[in-house]
Amino acid sequence: MLDAGTAMIDDPTLSHLSAKELMPGIGVPIHVNQPRHVGDTPLHDHDFLEMVFVVEGRGIHRTIHGQKPISVGDVFILHPGQWHAYEQCRNLQIYNCCFGIGLLTRELAWARTDPLLAGMLPTRLPSAGSPGRPNGQGVISIRLSDERRQACIADLEAIRALQKDGDPVADRAALVGRLLLVLQQVARELGRETRTQPVEPDPSVATAVQALEERLAHDWSLEELATLLDLNRSYLVRLFKRHAGLSPMAWLARRRAEKAAVLLLTTNLPVAEIGRTVGWHDPNYFARRFRAAFGMTATAYRNQLPCPALVRTADDWIQW
Repeated sequence: MLDAGTAMIDDPTLSHLSAKELMPGIGVPIHVNQPRHVGDTPLHDHDFLEMVFVVEGRGIHRTIHGQKPISVGDVFILHPGQWHAYEQCRNLQIYNCCFGIGLLTRELAWARTDPLLAGMLPTRLPSAGSPGRPNGQGVISIRLSDERRQACIADLEAIRALQKDGDPVADRAALVGRLLLVLQQVARELGRETRTQPVEPDPSVATAVQALEERLAHDWSLEELATLLDLNRSYLVRLFKRHAGLSPMAWLARRRAEKAAVLLLTTNLPVAEIGRTVGWHDPNYFARRFRAAFGMTATAYRNQLPCPALVRTADDWIQW
């Protein structure tokens, strides 16, 4: 969350989609649709988790990390608060599989610590109804094999049929079950692409991540973090690398760069002040770390993104 004194840009290019408007009022907060995109769609974010499956056509997917061509077989996952847009779409047909964060605190609460599924789900959940913007804006992106894609489509179509003709209360188990089958297919492909075996989440790493996220701008040291967790420094580094893929300080630097990128796009704060806000008080050091993370200066990044204004009316969202 930004400080009360932070000035925000009234940016018409960014629209906010909410689970309250999209999900059913009773039953399970799941929504699946199959839109077809032509041309450009508005920049938008959501307060729910979204999985996107590309089944036809091609286009450009724009996220905090820039532009990426997408085509049949691509799948990407966006956590609550992350923004994206589609551009230069040529008959781009996708399945959107969206579900509310309430599922991750109730029916699927166990999934956030499951060795197979945890890597796709948020480590921290936003407050209900007020997701804000995450510190990190990484987008999970993979390609599904034809077999897995067809299996996912079958389950997504089953969810759509239940949404249309089923009972939202009596069919809760069926809806959650079908969603789990989709999550399992994607998670298995993700594990195959990274060529790693699922690892049981470690509570010490989860505590470290939470501490770093909650005090991102704090002048952290490895010694302080190890003391907080009552762990040896070397053991903490090995443990963190095993579960997060990076050392604690490298992970913190990546998160700070991502948070800075969000602030560059959503506020009119000076670049140097954004550096101080995320914990990098030396402007030169901030410039080096940001360039290392995004391949360009903070000013160039702010000027490049978001995409040119795509001011739309509510009716234009029908293709979404």
